Amino acid sequence: MRLTRGRPAGLPTPPPLPLALALAGTLASAACAASAPPAATPSSRIGSVSDLVLPFDSYKPNPAQRALLGRAHGMLVGRCMAENGLDVSPPTEDATAATADPGNARRYGVVDTAAARRHGYHLDRPSSRGSSAAWAAALPKPARLRLYGTAADRGCLDRASLALDRGSRKADWAWLALQDSLTLDQAAKRPAVAAAEERWRSCMTQEGYAYPDPEAAIADRRWNLDGQKVTEEEKRTATADAMCKWASGLVSAWYTADAELQRAVVRDNPERFARLRDNLLDRLGRAAQVLGGRRG
Repeated sequence: MRLTRGRPAGLPTPPPLPLALALAGTLASAACAASAPPAATPSSRIGSVSDLVLPFDSYKPNPAQRALLGRAHGMLVGRCMAENGLDVSPPTEDATAATADPGNARRYGVVDTAAARRHGYHLDRPSSRGSSAAWAAALPKPARLRLYGTAADRGCLDRASLALDRGSRKADWAWLALQDSLTLDQAAKRPAVAAAEERWRSCMTQEGYAYPDPEAAIADRRWNLDGQKVTEEEKRTATADAMCKWASGLVSAWYTADAELQRAVVRDNPERFARLRDNLLDRLGRAAQVLGGRRG
């Protein structure tokens, strides 16, 4: 029962072109975002999406911190391009992009009934018009070459990432991404989760849907998740899916097993997690310096 695809949400792997995200407030608020993240405390009672807080969340950048890092990276990219004689202006997304990542709200499939009523199985994404990918594709070839670089000569994207990471304590984010995926998959195999899935299937049958598991519901070929159109049938199905996940206890069972496994990983790997936290704080501090006008 695998509902997540690709990298788990919240891990700091930059997109092909990190966005110069708008972060409300002055540099004072940026400095505040660079402070130590509060410990995420898993909830003992799961009644809503906001309760889905996992142990690993304390070590990942939150939306405001991702926006801060994105803004600083974008500024460094623009500076690098200018130093190479290229006068370009990477696009700046509005502040809503900072919170576009659904985080744990989609970790166990669609569980937000309000979002399902509006968007079905589609993610609520900001418009892609004026996106960084479209902007980069429209650049003249010499500018794109400097942006992406070559195997022998790093481009401005890589140079900006290295500048933000300079002096930071090394951390294995790929390892955290792997553990994040493993706990999700291992939790799904627990007997309590399997029993809850049986109840989910019965609930969906009563609602008129004959899906063997939640993955089959979201993977229905009638839903074009790569497109923008959301049909009314998709909305109805996703809403029933989310409601049955709560009614069957599937969300609670899966989350409980997931959180238990993550706590064990944190307990058994204190040095790894200390490095992850230190690396994040170092990069946030560096980003605040960049946005404050200090040369990187």
